[in-house]
Amino acid sequence: MILQSLNELYTRLASDPAYEIAPPGFSPQKVTFRVVLRPDGSLFAVEDARVDGNAISPQVPQPEKRTSGVKAQFLCDKREYVFGVGADGFRPDCFEDFKKKHLQWEQEISSRSYSVLCRFLERWSPDNFAEHKIPCDIFESFGAFQILGERSYIHDCDRVRSWWIARNESSDENSISAQCLITGDVQQIVGIHPDIKGFKSSVALVGIQSNSSYESYGKSKTENCPISKKAAFRYATALTAILAGPQKGKHRTRLADTTVVHWTETPTEIEDIFSAIFGEVAERSTESQDQLRLSQINRLLSAIKTGSHFNDFGDPHTSFYLFGLEQPNPGRFSIRFFHRSTVEHLLGNLHNHQQCLEIVREFTEQTGKRFPDPEFPAVWQILRETARVADEIPPLLGGALARSIIERIPYPEGIYSAIIRRIHADRTINYLRAAIIKAVLVRNHNLSIPTMLDLENTDAAYLHGRLFATLEKIQEEGYYAQSNQQIKSTIKEKYFSSACSTPAAIFPRLETLSVHHQRHLNPGRKGQFDKLIGEIKWPLSGTKKTHTLIEQGNFILGYYHQRKDFFTKKEALPTIDTMTESA
Repeated sequence: MILQSLNELYTRLASDPAYEIAPPGFSPQKVTFRVVLRPDGSLFAVEDARVDGNAISPQVPQPEKRTSGVKAQFLCDKREYVFGVGADGFRPDCFEDFKKKHLQWEQEISSRSYSVLCRFLERWSPDNFAEHKIPCDIFESFGAFQILGERSYIHDCDRVRSWWIARNESSDENSISAQCLITGDVQQIVGIHPDIKGFKSSVALVGIQSNSSYESYGKSKTENCPISKKAAFRYATALTAILAGPQKGKHRTRLADTTVVHWTETPTEIEDIFSAIFGEVAERSTESQDQLRLSQINRLLSAIKTGSHFNDFGDPHTSFYLFGLEQPNPGRFSIRFFHRSTVEHLLGNLHNHQQCLEIVREFTEQTGKRFPDPEFPAVWQILRETARVADEIPPLLGGALARSIIERIPYPEGIYSAIIRRIHADRTINYLRAAIIKAVLVRNHNLSIPTMLDLENTDAAYLHGRLFATLEKIQEEGYYAQSNQQIKSTIKEKYFSSACSTPAAIFPRLETLSVHHQRHLNPGRKGQFDKLIGEIKWPLSGTKKTHTLIEQGNFILGYYHQRKDFFTKKEALPTIDTMTESA
């Protein structure tokens, strides 16, 4: 399914000039230096090809996969092949292979530009390298050849390109033909799949280990999963284009250690702005995004929140694809998830996710450098709350969370337990953590939890959370009334974890301490707190010894709801005079 989808994507991208899709036989390659030759084949200069310190990525003849042996590439290679000098000294074996490969094709190609390169190779000696005093920092990647006075590279010459394409399309006597698993056509089967670029190291998405355990019916290696050379080129080129091409910004985002790419069957507005709600924060994009894009993002967020107007973003039945990849080591890929659905189904699942998360926000307006809490938190924001630093986020958690959102399946329980652990560790109960706890309890455990303070909720854990928030508020106001200063450390820092997990052991002590703090309050305020405590404790038949993990989540939500209610402006009750006038 993955390879078939990418093969179909190639057809769409190839017709769009913005993606700069390479023709068969070519692929983008990082180039950091160019070798400028005079028309007689002598070396004029070796120049830095980078732009603002970054390598360029022209379309060059597709390199062959190189392992530990010596294998020269065509017209674009590293300095040990181009000059015979590597970072560790002379490499005459590499240069000789590069020279031999190019000279043997000169008559067949029959191009003036290509002959200039051949003259250079015939005259060049690795011993001449030191004479040119070339900065070594430009050799971090590949180099290409250019003739003095010409803007294009030799590999861009029409005659050279036509020859290379024809050579790649011609039949290979050593290749095996079989029915391609992607297209169904009988064609030549690829031996080694093309590398995918866009990560720290280029690696093939498909590979078969040489081992008898993977062989059957006398077939070995890729004969067991026959994919044609044409289809292999198409899927690899399409995936590289959305990972590392000029349009990667709208297709690629990250979830912890997972790289996520998305696309639609045909160009859609959803494809352009999906990363803004899945991998970045739309509310913080005002300075870096143009107004049109911001308008699109806000319309999409509004549609997701209301669960309607999905038709405004194109055909709702258009196929949508989401693909998660990770490179755990330089030699292989790990596929974290692959999802295919329609735009309508995807937005419906995002709406359900938003409904599960919805809870009263702690901060609704920007104050200084503090941004308001997002109504639709991005996935990376949720993941960030599970660990002390980003590097500690479990690598599998991002993919599991993304899959639960886009497929509307239970959230990973690991994210719930991780949030509870973080709260016990740092005693921070913020909007995001409360929203995640609520979402897991609603979807995974079928609990009914409102967005704001629920005065009708008689769950013991929820009430204990409310009670703890009330006792903390009494402490804060009592301290301020006594010293006219804000308290620096409350009972939350010392007793929250104990109250959350073992309430029976700690609440009697907290209520005794609270009596001391109430002495400093005026009688009216003290009476308000006494009434509130009575309302909270009235449904309680006793205090449980311990709370389960689910009950701890309810405790935290009760604390968060009550705490937020304390700082929510209440509408003033009508006075007797006002009621008389209205009458």
